Amino acid sequence: MSVITGVRTQVARIPLGAGRGGSGATQVDLLLVTVTDDAGASGTGFTYALTGGIEAVHALTTGLVRGLVVGTRIDHWPSTWQEVWSKTHRLGRGIALPALSAADIAVWDLRARRAGEPLYRFLGAHRDRVPIYGSGRATHAMSVDELIEGSKAYVSEGYDAIKLRVGARPAAEDVERVAAVRAALGDRIRIMVDCNERLDLPTALWLGRRLADLGVYWMEEPLASDDVAGHAQLAERAGLPIAVGEHLLGRFEFADYLRAGAASVLQPDVPLTGGVTEWLRISAIAEPFGAVLAPHFLPELHVHLAAAVPNCPTVEHFPLIDDVLTETVAIGGGHATPPDRPGHGIRWDPDALDRHTIELPEEGS
Repeated sequence: MSVITGVRTQVARIPLGAGRGGSGATQVDLLLVTVTDDAGASGTGFTYALTGGIEAVHALTTGLVRGLVVGTRIDHWPSTWQEVWSKTHRLGRGIALPALSAADIAVWDLRARRAGEPLYRFLGAHRDRVPIYGSGRATHAMSVDELIEGSKAYVSEGYDAIKLRVGARPAAEDVERVAAVRAALGDRIRIMVDCNERLDLPTALWLGRRLADLGVYWMEEPLASDDVAGHAQLAERAGLPIAVGEHLLGRFEFADYLRAGAASVLQPDVPLTGGVTEWLRISAIAEPFGAVLAPHFLPELHVHLAAAVPNCPTVEHFPLIDDVLTETVAIGGGHATPPDRPGHGIRWDPDALDRHTIELPEEGS
């Protein structure tokens, strides 16, 4: 059985123009991790930061994580994952789990490539394509006409669900904007809204009830992600499903929401929450609660995970890292299809990565 002999890193700082989605982020810092084994095979994984801090994740990856991963037998990866988790647990999850995620994704990519299987089939495919919803053509700064135009463009491409942003404007104005899009699209198209943690509980309750009247399919991150009790009140009283997860790290944080009945749509992000290993656990614990997964961002990777589990009905179209890819996820008829090649099949653009690379010191250098 092969042994991991190397862990190589590259950090790219990718501009996002005037900002995308609801966070207002204008750049993404991408940490790319490549693992190699003693047979010369390799796999790639990654994590990212939208609001700074990639330096800390990089330092942990090139220090403790690399030290624990190099020398690991591939078939012993679960125990190495647990060892990294245990040794970094006192640091908190915000740096440790993204670092572990990047290594974990790389190892799963390596394992699937050595098996000659696409990642979703290596994991055990439940299907060969996944419904996808449009999320990358709506911001708080857009006019109503622009929101309608972006939403109609998705529908013309075969999408049957889109997501809008609310929370940065007065709540009554947000209701008017969502209502205008609903009127333009009709009742057949699902509309979700993302609040980006911008609301207080009274406003969220008021807004949620009015969004429910418009047939909104879910209300995403209305409150700070630490406020499990507040989300539980919303789930009980607002009249529409509550979605959370892009700011939750690891199965224990998701379990808190499930036990409290605080969310029925979970949105784990594989490069942040603990990698493929932890994402599969989150899927498993969600099933007994009747909750579904709808992963955050990054359809090129998440399409594999969604196709590999029974309780992930959709993935999100959002162009976060397109600038450093030579190929984006295949979309047709409102569905995303995983690439039919070994591993996760993400095709990085080395020239684009090099143009955006920033040099960071490595542990011990």
